[in-house]
Amino acid sequence: MRPVKLRLLVAATAFALGVVLAPAPARACTISSAGVAFGAYDPQAAGAEDSTGTVRADCHPSESAPIVALGTGQSGSFAARTMTSGPYTLGYNIYSDSGRTIVWGDGTGGTVTVTMTGGSVSGGVRRFTRTMYGRIPAQQNVGAGSYTDTVMLTVTF
Repeated sequence: MRPVKLRLLVAATAFALGVVLAPAPARACTISSAGVAFGAYDPQAAGAEDSTGTVRADCHPSESAPIVALGTGQSGSFAARTMTSGPYTLGYNIYSDSGRTIVWGDGTGGTVTVTMTGGSVSGGVRRFTRTMYGRIPAQQNVGAGSYTDTVMLTVTF
């Protein structure tokens, strides 16, 4: 079989997050992300395919650490997120840790939300950055194609 090209889209723009902040405009945050892009997946490879993405929040320096929850995507399940390409589905997940053992979700069903602690201050902005760790389990029998999923980020300040 030939390798399958994959792309995971994580929808995270300021308009999609529904962020509600204090009324003072100076306390606004801007949210962005670089989705998890897996590249080519080989269904015959013995090991899982891993990749990373990032979530970033640029906030007023006095803003507290944002909390990020991830949705289920099109599968409707944190335990079994899936990407699709036409009639084919490919299982994957997003984790909060580099060991890929803790599923990043909304805090239900054994998942966790992530608090973006720390943050560096520069030019009047506190920047919080957090890595998303993606994994596609090995040896899934799927057809060739471009596989995608969109996962909604919810950010609470």
